[in-house]
Amino acid sequence: MLKMRTAAFIATIIIIPNLTADAGKNYEKEKVCGGLRNVGAKNFKMVVIALYSQKFPNGTLEEVSSVADEMTKLAEECCQDNASPDCYDKGATQISDKSCGKDSPFPKHPGIEQCCTVQGHERRLCLATLRYSSDELPSMMEPMPEEICTQYTKDPSGYAMRYVYESARRHRSIPAGFILNTTQNHVQTAEKCCSPAASTPCFFKERFQQRSSTIFLRFLSNVCNNQVNLKSYQTGLTAYVGGVLKIPFEEALVVSKHFQSGLAKCCLLPQPECVIEEFTSFQKILCKESILGTMSEEFQKCCSKAPLDTLTCVDNLKREPRTSLDMTEVTTAQLCEKNQPNNTDRYLFQIGVKHASVSLPVLTTIQEEIRSTVSACCSAADSTVCLKEKESKLEKTAALLSKTDAFCSQYFKLELPSFKTMVQQEVQGEGAESRGQAWVELATACCSQHSPAQLCQKLTEAIIKHEDDAAA
Repeated sequence: MLKMRTAAFIATIIIIPNLTADAGKNYEKEKVCGGLRNVGAKNFKMVVIALYSQKFPNGTLEEVSSVADEMTKLAEECCQDNASPDCYDKGATQISDKSCGKDSPFPKHPGIEQCCTVQGHERRLCLATLRYSSDELPSMMEPMPEEICTQYTKDPSGYAMRYVYESARRHRSIPAGFILNTTQNHVQTAEKCCSPAASTPCFFKERFQQRSSTIFLRFLSNVCNNQVNLKSYQTGLTAYVGGVLKIPFEEALVVSKHFQSGLAKCCLLPQPECVIEEFTSFQKILCKESILGTMSEEFQKCCSKAPLDTLTCVDNLKREPRTSLDMTEVTTAQLCEKNQPNNTDRYLFQIGVKHASVSLPVLTTIQEEIRSTVSACCSAADSTVCLKEKESKLEKTAALLSKTDAFCSQYFKLELPSFKTMVQQEVQGEGAESRGQAWVELATACCSQHSPAQLCQKLTEAIIKHEDDAAA
């Protein structure tokens, strides 16, 4: 069962005014002061570091800490009973003005120049909406116990802040509360295992006990990253659900919509409670008794677990390609029929469930390309003629899924040098060398189930362009 340790400063996650727009009431002194009273200055700073590291993962720890110091100082000064009524507003404005300074110690990010052309409250609102968008950072490498103990014993507080920073910038699309929970667990492990009285396998035992939390964090980060960054996540998710649960389009659509709406509601909130409530509700839909008896034994075992563990268990189930579907397959000629508005979604579903080795970022990007072509035809003066003209393009784009599926299947079987040779032999024609390299890059980054959304979307778009150019 997944255990969520909740110390006071984790249970009360503050909405930092400089980060969020809350129904037009940004910079609410009451929220900040209430948070400061509940968690104390030290933990308040930790929360700010987590939120700002997620918001601007390109910033250094020193830059993020500079913001956290300013916010903590502002709260401490202006939340006193004898503070002037305009203390907080003036201080918040000074912080936003400092962001626009030539030698600002705060994180540098695209878009700040535009915010700095306006003044006062408008500038603060503008800065609040900024969010740095870049490719995902690689996963954190777990240090050796000796390295952890050396760093922790030298500076326990500094070690905790660096861990929050490194973890938050790698999990930028999930509630910060989960980052703080993970940090607390990690620091408690260091405190326990780095003592002279600790046994040799202490770290191993602690990590084993926290394995459910670790697996869930990885799962949550993946699905929230997909939700925030993928253009056609709903479409790909429906095919994914259909593939895992082996259910028809209508049922898969209902399940995927419920899950996706929960992600849309909760992923970018700082509090973890929303995710826990939504996922608990989703487990009841996923494991409802009326269908449980028809599902595989492995699926039923997953449903016997606690709600959050159920989701990670189902996510780990092996996907098999659906060779036959419980539906009449949609042809390209039927995609613009007005009396069948779901035909495009059905078409994308029937393509998606047939390719079990394709990760969601790749699948959704190819589906988005197909949808874009279909939408253009359905808006044309003669959609029938347009679809006929684009039929070859649609088939070639869909064929990229088969090609990705085949390459990913081989990628996990071969050593990398052998895989590269195989790809170069398979990819022939115009621009074969650059196209082959593009396929190798896609496979190495995007064949794993939990592949990075932004990077793989970009690499898949590059493949589509390479293949279109070769066919031109």
